[in-house]
Amino acid sequence: MIINKWKGLIIVKKPVRIYFLCIQNRCRSQIAEAFAKHYGKENVIAESAGLEASEIHPLTIAVMKEVGIDISDHASKKIDMKTFLASNVIVKLCENLIERCPVVPFGITNVQWNILDPLVHSDGDIEELHKTRDEIEKKVIDLLKGMNVTL
Repeated sequence: MIINKWKGLIIVKKPVRIYFLCIQNRCRSQIAEAFAKHYGKENVIAESAGLEASEIHPLTIAVMKEVGIDISDHASKKIDMKTFLASNVIVKLCENLIERCPVVPFGITNVQWNILDPLVHSDGDIEELHKTRDEIEKKVIDLLKGMNVTL
């Protein structure tokens, strides 16, 4: 919760709750969650999950370490409906035509990024992970700016 004083009034601003989803929660959604926490700080509550739980891929941890963000203590999680329904924004990073993306209920902002899983489509080529990481970083920054989140 952020408390600001303006002309004697106390303004309380709740953090934006963002839930990043993909299929296995081992790469794309983990990267997005980490960037949202990094840039959004106390203005964002970011979590991630997948339709299936998996292990976070070592290359995911490596490419995030390269930009100074340590996610080695993160764990892969399955979608939690309580978190899903409590979110202000659901960001689906799954490629809509290939993967089974969840349906977002009315009243929650639904964002679809259609980012291919670099671990599946590149045989684990770290350069593809770099491209995916950088694309997700830009999209997270644009998302936060579009929601007037102070970076």
